Amino acid sequence: MTSARVTSARFGALWLVAVALMAGLALMGFGHVRPGGFVVAGTLVAAALLRLMLSQGRAGGLVVRSRAADVTFLLGMAVALFVIVVTLDLRPRG
Repeated sequence: MTSARVTSARFGALWLVAVALMAGLALMGFGHVRPGGFVVAGTLVAAALLRLMLSQGRAGGLVVRSRAADVTFLLGMAVALFVIVVTLDLRPRG
C-alpha cells in the first residue's frame, strides 16, 4: 500500500470535515460571522452523520470514542453553536 493510501485510510472522512470547517472559519474571519457560524454548525452535523454511517475504518480521524459518544458530542456541539449564532447580537454598540 502506498503512503498516500495509508494517509487517506487513516484520516478518512476527516479531510472533508476539515475543509468545510476551514471554509466556515474563513467566512468568520472575513466578517461574515453568522453565515460562517452556520457553516461550522452544519459541518459538525455532517461530521456526526458521517461518523454514524461510516464504518470505523472509513470514518478514520472522526473516530475518537464509541460511535454513540462521538455522534452525541458532535451533535451537541452543533446545536450549541447554532443557538449561539442565532442569538448573537451583532449590532454595533455606541
